[in-house]
Amino acid sequence: MFNQVKGRRPAGCFRQRLPKSRLVPALIFVSLLLLTGCSTVTTYTPHSAAGPAKPVGYPIPIYTEKMSVPRPCEVIGTVSIGGGYFTMRGGTPESETVKVIKKAWEKGADAVRIRSIEEPDFSHASSRMVADLLRYTDDWETIVGSEQWLINYLDAHRQNLDPIEGIWDGTGTVPHRIGIIRDTSRPGRDFVGFILDTANPAWREGYKKIDIQRGVQPGGYVLEYYLEDFTRKEITVILGQSRTFTLNMPTSDEDADIVTYTKNR
Repeated sequence: MFNQVKGRRPAGCFRQRLPKSRLVPALIFVSLLLLTGCSTVTTYTPHSAAGPAKPVGYPIPIYTEKMSVPRPCEVIGTVSIGGGYFTMRGGTPESETVKVIKKAWEKGADAVRIRSIEEPDFSHASSRMVADLLRYTDDWETIVGSEQWLINYLDAHRQNLDPIEGIWDGTGTVPHRIGIIRDTSRPGRDFVGFILDTANPAWREGYKKIDIQRGVQPGGYVLEYYLEDFTRKEITVILGQSRTFTLNMPTSDEDADIVTYTKNR
């Protein structure tokens, strides 16, 4: 026990006051920690010239390092996200992926390949990610001809049309319309399906959507079908004289792309 004298502090107890000249910088430093502690730092390293910016919302497919990109590409730049000098805690992998996609839109990329992603741990308070922005380097096969051109073709060849030839409305992830005509310009192909109309800006009018070969069974066809990210899936359908067919194509262990086509002409 000790005796406390009124108006005096006990021995060994004192309050140190910072001079005003030191107090203000200290407050600024704390404020910087609060402002920057919740964010990570994004760095972009260019490898080639960027392309025209994509509009916000443009569909950018994302691939991991172990996944195969369905079209030949070049790397136009690399995005690195990690903790900065003041970072106390960082975002989630999901929030960091959003930053990568925004950079992909800005640089006109067609796809993204995630090279590495690391969760926060004892050594790093924030998520870290490295991703390459990709640009397609091939020319996608395109059928030159409008929907009216196709209608004229169907009318002119009405007596000799195959049941699969015509105009088809497709449901699925993105509703669209395709035309299918006889085409043997490529080995093993009897018909080709191409885009007439779609809400997906990555798929232009005339882009090939399906390579079609007659099947062994009467009324059957073997389709090489291209998904929204241009991944190729092979599937067999039995059409006969039906005016509708459905494609059920697994895209992962949990998801599938189901598209139903209905012939309207």
